Amino acid sequence: MWTPDYYVRFLDFPAAVEGVTVPNSDGSFDIYLSRHLSEEKRRECLEHELRHIRRDHFYSGRPVEDLEREAHGLPAPRLVNVFDLPDPALIPHFPSLDALLLYVRKLTEQIT
Repeated sequence: MWTPDYYVRFLDFPAAVEGVTVPNSDGSFDIYLSRHLSEEKRRECLEHELRHIRRDHFYSGRPVEDLEREAHGLPAPRLVNVFDLPDPALIPHFPSLDALLLYVRKLTEQIT
């Protein structure tokens, strides 16, 4: 698996922030980790941020909640079958054409 160049820096983040990754215009990434984390937690946080990079999360257009779940290794939320929705006002929103195509593909798998 290919991983582009990345640079790790340590900053004084608020307690709620463990790490942040910023894409650079040259294709590299800056990964900022809280200097207050233990060595073990730093490794976990670095691996989490690298999963974002490896999975092209910065260019996907998918909801941040889904990307975070994926980077934590959690399963994606179950897709809602639009034919089972009781209220037409609950029609799902798709942030991109790729998200819609993925939804239709998964829906087709449920039907067949």
